[in-house]
Amino acid sequence: MKQIVDVLRTFFALAVPYFRSEERWRARFLLLGVIAAEFGVVYGLVAFNHWNAYFFNAIDNREWDRFVFALVLFGGIALWTAIATMAQFYFGQMLIMCWRRWMTAQYVNRWMAAGRHYQMRVLGHDVDNTHLRIANDILIFLQKTHDLGYNFLGSLIALVSFAYILWGLSSVAPFVVFGVDLAFPGYLFWIAILYAAAGTLIAHWIGKPLIGYNFNQQRFESDFRFAITRAWDHSEPIALMRGEKIEREALGTRFSNLVRNWTRLIRRQSGLTFFTTGYTQVSLVFPTLVASPAYFMGAIPLGSLMQSSLAFQRVDLAFAFFLHSYAKIAEWKASMDRIAQLDAALDQVDAPQAAAQISLGDKSARAIEVENLVVTLPSGRAIASLDKLSLHAGDRTLLAGPSGSGKSSILRALAGAWTLGKGRVSLPRNDVLAMPQRFYFPLGSLKAVITYPTPAAEVNDARLHDVLRQVGLDHLIERLGEEAEWGSMLSGGEQQRVAFARAILRRPAILLLDDAVSNLDGDATRQMYEALERNLPDAMVISLARTDALRTLHKQTVMLSPAGRTN
Repeated sequence: MKQIVDVLRTFFALAVPYFRSEERWRARFLLLGVIAAEFGVVYGLVAFNHWNAYFFNAIDNREWDRFVFALVLFGGIALWTAIATMAQFYFGQMLIMCWRRWMTAQYVNRWMAAGRHYQMRVLGHDVDNTHLRIANDILIFLQKTHDLGYNFLGSLIALVSFAYILWGLSSVAPFVVFGVDLAFPGYLFWIAILYAAAGTLIAHWIGKPLIGYNFNQQRFESDFRFAITRAWDHSEPIALMRGEKIEREALGTRFSNLVRNWTRLIRRQSGLTFFTTGYTQVSLVFPTLVASPAYFMGAIPLGSLMQSSLAFQRVDLAFAFFLHSYAKIAEWKASMDRIAQLDAALDQVDAPQAAAQISLGDKSARAIEVENLVVTLPSGRAIASLDKLSLHAGDRTLLAGPSGSGKSSILRALAGAWTLGKGRVSLPRNDVLAMPQRFYFPLGSLKAVITYPTPAAEVNDARLHDVLRQVGLDHLIERLGEEAEWGSMLSGGEQQRVAFARAILRRPAILLLDDAVSNLDGDATRQMYEALERNLPDAMVISLARTDALRTLHKQTVMLSPAGRTN
């Protein structure tokens, strides 16, 4: 029981916010449409059940006029059912689309904001394939919620509607076994309930492992898609280093995990399919066998026999909802758990951390003040430190030191992306631009690539052309409208020139450059920093480099030693 309560609590925590959101009236209208359409579909089934009694009694009594009238009635019932089913599909799909759009926007906005996507990793709250949980699992969750929801509602309505019919037929149809009348009030209804309950218990015993298998299958599918996409994105270094064999082995391992779990899933699903199919086939005959003695005794006509048989099947189908939907429930539960894990990870990032945190102040004036900064891992081990740093408008500072001295860690702390540690960092936090070593190219045109993170539409073409000439990229002006894999097409030096162009276009108060000129020669390096001086004279620039070769281009130099000790 506790497991059911936990599942329902998780479901409502994920589902209810949409129906209380700014789109609540549209959401509620679409949900009401789904419910009303389901009532219409069940009403059509009930009408068809009564029609069966009328139709087969007309055949049994050879009444031509009633037979023809029954065919006319059938046309009306069929039209009603078709309209209700169409409405059910339309409202259901519109609800899924709008709900998915809202949930996707919510999770993308939470994940891709304030560095959460990065902090989820460094703070130890990462979940596998976050992007695929947003792209795939939300859709699966909503589709299965819709399918199971309207099927469950239809089962409840049908259970009540057809139970009434069965109860009434039980009062006029004797239940004779070996010459003994065993009839009791509502016996057709109770036999249908017991039959469905037995089938549900057996199906639960067979299909219970499917929940875990479906959860793992979605995880292994996501792992494989991520790995093969990553190999595609890094095809150049893989080809140059002849790393195809290792990549094949890595992809093969991930796909083997997928196939191994898939095999377990197929075997268990096959057993469940065997049982449910057999159960369904027996259900076609079993209700007729229960009511047939009354028909052969002449207690009920053929129409009543057919009506009781169909009503029995509907009650059985309604009560055995979980039996027939077990595979869908398993997939729904797995997708819901994956979204809930993502939700919990995002909450943990925003929650106060038990580990020591760097004090991040927000100065309105253009100045940087760093005191006793120590950057640590989640374990608490120090990886970088900076005793004191003070910059004002127009200052240029070089943080130099060998590999392992913690330069990049200092940059992450200054940018606010890494908060584990101690000490104080105070600066105008909303006006900082950091350029990391690992260059990033967004999807889109070359103009969008160069202006990032400034939206391309906000950059005047004449201004962009002027900046490109200053940083030595004037040969790209004619290609600004092209869309391509620019990360592969631009050389290392061109990529670093793009970084300086981005900074000039963005015009931040603070610019953090991590090994920004490693692919440029001395003249090109001087050209980049002179462009910064002309365009951003008041910006505070902190450059990170392995040596103090850039000393002449900065007003002060701070040397960092290995393990973060400042010289």
